[in-house]
Amino acid sequence: MNDSARLGMVAGILLILLILIGTVSATVLVTISKDTSEEDLNIIVGEIVDEMCNYLQIKHIVGKSQMIQGVPKINKIAILIKPLVSQNIDMSHMIIEVCDGEYYQMIFFNGLAESLNSSSLFEHPIWNSLTPVSFSLLSTIDDDNSIVDLHLINKNTDMTLIVLKLSDNIAMKKGAQLEITILPSPGIGRTIHVEAPLSTKNIVTLYP
Repeated sequence: MNDSARLGMVAGILLILLILIGTVSATVLVTISKDTSEEDLNIIVGEIVDEMCNYLQIKHIVGKSQMIQGVPKINKIAILIKPLVSQNIDMSHMIIEVCDGEYYQMIFFNGLAESLNSSSLFEHPIWNSLTPVSFSLLSTIDDDNSIVDLHLINKNTDMTLIVLKLSDNIAMKKGAQLEITILPSPGIGRTIHVEAPLSTKNIVTLYP
């Protein structure tokens, strides 16, 4: 394959990637010269394919509020995700970032994954294991139990909830906004902005 053909192939993949990234507010810049070797091109293409295949979709986000220092604030958040394609995604390497414009927090997997089954989401015992710097998983669809047993999403039909408990200083009062970023490794990070609705309900939908 000559240089022009190789560059054309990479350009096509990059075009698809940029369209995908445009939907998740991310930017990628890749520069390829004619001097790039075939081995380097293969590495670049492989990395791009890995990033795309590990893309996670955010399907739904719900939150529950409680009284914190006399003010109702959303401090429990559950994020329902599923993969774009069937691919092994190791959830133990995932990082969640939350930021309200004043406070920034990185949240890491605490190694606990269970099935939601028929339990009430916000009454599930797994919430008792959470700290402001840790998240757990509650699988909702997982035919081979890979999420619970291996902390691995391996089918495009798999769906799981990422559950996290915000610290008091970043918990959301009514009308407050929060930026949530999901960073799989490898994979394309996904950032979404949510706003606490002006509602009297304890459990509210934050997305979509």
